[in-house]
Order: sequence, then C-alpha cells, then structure tokens
Amino acid sequence: MTSPAERLIAKLEQLPIGDDAPMCSLLRTTLLTHAQHGSDITEPTVLGLLAITGVLEERLTRLEATIQPAVTP
Repeated sequence: MTSPAERLIAKLEQLPIGDDAPMCSLLRTTLLTHAQHGSDITEPTVLGLLAITGVLEERLTRLEATIQPAVTP
C-alpha cells in the first residue's frame, strides 16, 4: 500500500510537461523535492499551482511572439 505522499510524487513525476515550459518544469522539480523530503503538499494545491503556471507560461510565450520583431531575409 502506498502513502498519499508516494502517490503524489508518482503523479508529479508522470505529469507531462513540454520542453517549452521551463516555469512548469521548475515548479514540478521544486514540488517534487519538497514532497520527497516530507513537506506536506496537498494534491489540489500542487495541481492548482501547475495549472496557473501553465497558463502564465502560455501567455508569456504568446506575448514574446508578438513583441519580437520580424526577421528580415
């Protein structure tokens, strides 16, 4: 039988995060480190933080694309 912390760690490790999402990846790594060292992190908190970070990252990516000047050949 696995503990709630072990189940949370397993879910975090399996969470698909793309290469173009460094903030999400950093957040996941930080949360994993805390969970593996016994910090009490609830699953809804973790998932909520990842969702918020994902939305912010997506918005920043779109903003960067609109701000960058067009490349001239």
